[in-house]
Amino acid sequence: MTTDPNDEILAIKRRLSDQFQNDVHLIAEHTRQRQQQSGRKVLHLPPRLIPTHPTTNKPMHGSGEADVVQEENPPSPPRDR
Repeated sequence: MTTDPNDEILAIKRRLSDQFQNDVHLIAEHTRQRQQQSGRKVLHLPPRLIPTHPTTNKPMHGSGEADVVQEENPPSPPRDR
């Protein structure tokens, strides 16, 4: 019988959580120490940014440019409202 990988991952998460009293910072520090002790090269990649593309969409009105027309004597609302 094969073990479900998700169950294995959850078991590791629970073990680390119990070992470090649910403190994410302690878990991360422990992981960094294990990486250094392993002697393996750890790759740190810069964050991938979402490229921005020029758009052909133009706003109908710029901020604050829309003309708001208010009636001087608006009609009364119907009685059923």
